[in-house]
Parts: sequence; structure tokens; C-alpha cells
Amino acid sequence: MGRSDGSPLLFYADGYKFPDVYHLTRFLSPDPIIALEDGDEIVVVAISLEEGRVRKQSRATSVFNIDEFGGKDFMAKGMSREEMDANVIARFLASRGTKRVTVAPYFPVGMAERLRALGIETTVRFDLGDRRRAKRPDEIEALEAAQRACEDAWARGVDALRRSTVGKERVLQLDGAPFTAERLRAIVEGRLLELGYASDGAIIAPGPQGADPHMMGTGPLHEGEPIVMDIFPQHKQTRYWADMTRTVSKGEPSADIKKMYEVVSRAQDAGIKALRPGVTGREVHQMVEDLIFEAGYDTLRKGQQHQPRTNGALPKGFIHGLGHGVGLEIHEEPSVGSSGTSPLRAGDVVTCEPGVYDPEIGGVRLEDMLVVTETGSRNLTRAPRQLLV
Repeated sequence: MGRSDGSPLLFYADGYKFPDVYHLTRFLSPDPIIALEDGDEIVVVAISLEEGRVRKQSRATSVFNIDEFGGKDFMAKGMSREEMDANVIARFLASRGTKRVTVAPYFPVGMAERLRALGIETTVRFDLGDRRRAKRPDEIEALEAAQRACEDAWARGVDALRRSTVGKERVLQLDGAPFTAERLRAIVEGRLLELGYASDGAIIAPGPQGADPHMMGTGPLHEGEPIVMDIFPQHKQTRYWADMTRTVSKGEPSADIKKMYEVVSRAQDAGIKALRPGVTGREVHQMVEDLIFEAGYDTLRKGQQHQPRTNGALPKGFIHGLGHGVGLEIHEEPSVGSSGTSPLRAGDVVTCEPGVYDPEIGGVRLEDMLVVTETGSRNLTRAPRQLLV
């Protein structure tokens, strides 16, 4: 089953790891909660430890304690937590005359089997990510706040690069010690932590390391080399992400890097201009592929390689999708890449991040985050594009 068949939607998961749960309930807990969506009704069955917070913080229209459905009795019998919860769910559903529910693809198999044994039929619903595509005004506000924090932290890093000096063998020095990717990452992520955001592995990839788009980056930074700075923080409370990439260089980079930067800038401008309701992500992606290929670089599309790739050679050119949705997950629907067959809609928040990579010298990537509007898109990113810092 792909979409809802009209059966209530049952969740048994926690909001930290499973964004659909948080999106529905606006409640965070480290343990699975029992939540049911039935039309406009949102019901949460909570343990005593969490009932107060559920009533104060969640979007639930009805809240029950598990003891109303035999929780204490099941615990007294020595049941495991999951076995107890299964029996509580079965009694809760029975109180509503419900014997059939839809569940998420990540619903625990063991719990599904327990419910079936108790007479509850479960069917899987695969379209839950689509429900989170069109962002509400409060979600846009949270995403913009995350983007402002991302830019603040990026600016701290750029300021440190500007303050650095050039030492022996073109190695950058900061405060009397070699300036490394690890130190620059610490500056960026330290600032994000101050602002209330978590950042797990911001990409600070210098020189040839930048040719691997998800290489975290290590070692000394050098004068005149491109540094790919891809920063993607998540707010600890709202749970919304931002995503931004800038490529910078302390000192004049090579002519090859400057050409790559110019092409990627033009490609990003073209991609942003093309974002609007009704167009598919694939169409925008392929348009950008054409532009980059015509500029002399390879893409992954069949027939867009200037020379055959030899065995063992690393991929080069534009080697990833143009963008992706951002929200309660850093990568969510819709795709702005070759798999993006669903037309964009007003309210989608997506990235536009073309890149060109050469294993010999590094890479250039630029990434902005935008919200699709009725007439085009609005850029949520304000950080300047500047190669030289």
C-alpha cells in the first residue's frame, strides 16, 4: 500500500529519530510514544513520566495515560515494555472500535507481529515523507532561523581564514599554530553550539579532498587552495535543518579553480531561476547538467563525458544531484536530481547545489536553500558567494 486507505495512522516511535512523529505531535521524547492520527484527531497515549509534557507541549487533541488501558496491570505481570505497549495499543484501539491501522515503513516488525496476534491488522503506508513537503509558515520561520545560524557560523570561519597568515610551504597559520581543517571545523561548530544548533561533521575539505563531495576534510590548510565548506546544522528544539555550501580560498587560487567557480556560479544561478511550481527536479537538474557539460566538464548522464573514463579513474565533473528537500530531515522530498519526477509545489524547501570536481586539484560547490513560491522561488540564503577571502 502506498497511500492511506482511510484507516487511522498509528505511530510507535520517538520524535528525535523519526521526523514524521514530531511533525504530527510536536513532541520529543527519547522513547517511543503511542500516537494515532484519525482524521483531524491526534491522540497520544502516554506514560506517567511524559503525560505532563505531552499535555503542555504537544499538538495532541486528546491525551490518555497508559493506565487507562491496563498499563499497571500489564507491568505487574512482568511484561516487557514492548509487550506491555502492544497490549495497551490493542485495548486503546478496541476502545475506538478500530481493528485496522496504517503504519510507517519503519514501524517495528516485532510490534506489528504482537498487534496482529492481538487482532489488529497493520498495513504499511509509504507516502509519509510527502506529507512534510509543503512547509507551513512556522516551519519556514524555523528553517530561516537555522539558515541565519548557519551563515553566522560560516562567517566566523571565514573571519578566521582572513586572520590567518601564510607560513612555510604555504601552510596557513592561526594564532601561532598550523591552521587545519579540524580547527576551522571546530570554530564553525563551536559557534553553532553557542546558537543552540547541533552540527555533526561539517565538511571542511581543502584542496584535492574537496573532489570527494562528502569528504569531511583533515589536515593543514594552504594558501591558494579551494576549501569546500558545507555546513548543515539542526536546531536542538525545533529540529529543523539548514544546509549551505561555500567554496573559499585564502589567497589567489589556480586558473582552473577560478574557471570551475565561474561555471558553478552560473549553473547555480540558472538552477535557482528555473525553480517554480510544476517543473520537476529532474528537468532543472538536467538543464544544469547541460550547462556544465557545455562548459567543458563531464556529468553522470549518459553521453555527457568528454573522454571515456578509464578503469580505476575517480569520477570528475558534476557527479551528484542538483539538490534535495530540507526540513525535519537534512535530505527529504522532493529530489532536485535525476530521480526528481514529482513536480515541485509551492511550499517545497529545496537546495540548489551544483558542483564541479577534479581529483587532481579539488572541487567547487555552491549551495543555497530556497522555498518554492507560487511564481518561482525565494532564496533563504544570504551569505555572499566569494571565492577569495
